[in-house]
Amino acid sequence: MTSVNWSEVQTLNFTAIALVRDAAREDLAAACCRFGLSKELLERISMLTHTDVLSLVAHVGEEPLFVPRGDLTNLLSAHPTVLPVLATLPMRHVGHTAAAN
Repeated sequence: MTSVNWSEVQTLNFTAIALVRDAAREDLAAACCRFGLSKELLERISMLTHTDVLSLVAHVGEEPLFVPRGDLTNLLSAHPTVLPVLATLPMRHVGHTAAAN
């Protein structure tokens, strides 16, 4: 068996894309809600083979496939009791001014 020396970003990419792929294969509608991704994108991801995932991760390199939420600073600063509410707010309404919308 060959050992692969991946960076932390590549390990995160592999874990995330494999998790999303498996969830989409199990229940596409639930995966759409859970991950906030379109049906079309999840259908494409669900068709990836293990080899496809490995190739994607290897060729994307140090670029993250999934980036942190735009409101992560707010979530980290918030009291734990309000996190469930803040986490469900649509991203377009969090941290934007009316002029920016």
